[in-house]
Amino acid sequence: MLEKIIACVFFTVCLVAADPVTWKDGEFLLWSYGKAYVAPGDFCFALRYENEKIGNPTCVSAGDWERDTTVMLYAKWLNINLNTRLDPGDLRPRNHHVTERLRTLKDKSLLYSTIRGDSVWFLLFDETSLDPVKISVFSVKEDSVKITRKIASSWFGKTPERRLSDAERLAKEKEPDAYFAPQPKHDFWFGLGTGWSRAKIPLTPDSWYRSKLNSKVKGYRDVRDSSSVWNFLKDSSPIYSAYIGGSLYDFIGLEFEFRHSTHNVKIDETDEIYNELSSWDFNRYEFLLSLIFMKAYMPNKHIEIKPYTSLGFFYSKYSENIELKEGEAGSYDFNNRFEFESYYRGVALTLGLRTAFFQNYAINLRTGIMNRVPVSATEKPIGRSTTDGFISAGLEYHIRWIF
Repeated sequence: MLEKIIACVFFTVCLVAADPVTWKDGEFLLWSYGKAYVAPGDFCFALRYENEKIGNPTCVSAGDWERDTTVMLYAKWLNINLNTRLDPGDLRPRNHHVTERLRTLKDKSLLYSTIRGDSVWFLLFDETSLDPVKISVFSVKEDSVKITRKIASSWFGKTPERRLSDAERLAKEKEPDAYFAPQPKHDFWFGLGTGWSRAKIPLTPDSWYRSKLNSKVKGYRDVRDSSSVWNFLKDSSPIYSAYIGGSLYDFIGLEFEFRHSTHNVKIDETDEIYNELSSWDFNRYEFLLSLIFMKAYMPNKHIEIKPYTSLGFFYSKYSENIELKEGEAGSYDFNNRFEFESYYRGVALTLGLRTAFFQNYAINLRTGIMNRVPVSATEKPIGRSTTDGFISAGLEYHIRWIF
C-alpha cells in the first residue's frame, strides 16, 4: 500500500479509461469533504488556460451538496474508503437520495476533493454514470495550482461540445442506442468485381480433373472426350463482372450479374497443322440471376457484415476469336474446326461475405461452384457437363431505405 501511495506523489493515477464530455461554457461544482483544496476561481482559470476553446466556464462551490446531510455521509464514506486498489464501481453510491442527485446533474460536472493522509484525491462525477468517471490522487505537498492545471488539461482538454437545451436533451434521451437504432431494412446495390475461375474445386481429388485438364485439341477438333468444355479450353482465367441487386428486410434478395472471361484453346503444339494459326481463344459471356439469403450483423454502428448464400440460374455463350498468320488461307481442318453449342445454361451455388461501411459502400467477397449443360444439344454435344469454381471480390455502392 505504501509503495502505491509513494508512486502517486509524482503522477496521477487514472482508474477510468473513458474521457468525460467537455462542454463549452460548462458549469463545474466543486464539492469538498474537509478542507477545500482547490478554489473555484483557480480551477476556472486553469480550464481557460489549458483549453482556449472551452469558452467561459462557471466554477462554484457545491454548497447545497455540502449542506445535505445524506450526501455528506457519502462524502465521508468516500474519504474513509478511497484506495488505489479499488475500481470506480466499488465507489458507487448505494443510497437512493445520492443517486438521484447525481442523475439531476444534467450537463454539470461535479468535482469531489478530499485530503486523506498525505494524499489529496479528486473524483469527477457527471450524469453519464453513477460511478466516478475519473479518479486521480496527488501528494498534498504538490502545488494546488499545478494540480488544477493537470486536471484541466487531462480531463477537459478535448474540443468542447455545445451544451444542449432542455428540449434537445429530451430528444437525445429518446434517441435509440447506435447499435439498436432502426436500421435500413431494404437495399439496392450495384457493383464491379474481379476474380479467378478454374475447373478444379479446392479439396477435391486431382484424379477428377486429370483427363480434361491434360486434354489437347488435335486437328482443330479431335479430343479424347468432349463431355466438358475444359477438354477444349484452358480452364484457369481471370473473370470480370458487373452486377445490380436488391434485398428486402436484410434477409432475401435478387441479383443480376454479367460475367466475362477469356479462355485459350488447348492446342496440341506438336501438331504442324497449327503452324498457320496466329491465335485462338474464346470469350465466355454469362448472365446470372441469383436468389440470395442473408443475415445482417452490426459489430460497429458504421460497419455492417452480411454473410449470405445464393442459388443462381444462368446462361453462357462462347464467342470465338481466331486469326491466321498473314498470307495463310486456312486449311480444310481450319474451316471444319469444332464449334460449341449456341448457348449453355446452368446452376451456380455461391457463399459470400458483404461488409458495408457507412451504409453506402461495401466490399463483397464470394466463392462458388457453377455447372452448365447445353440448352439445345446436337447428337453428341460439346460440354455435356462443365463445372468450375470461382473466387471474386467486388466494390459496391448501396442505396438503403425503410418503408
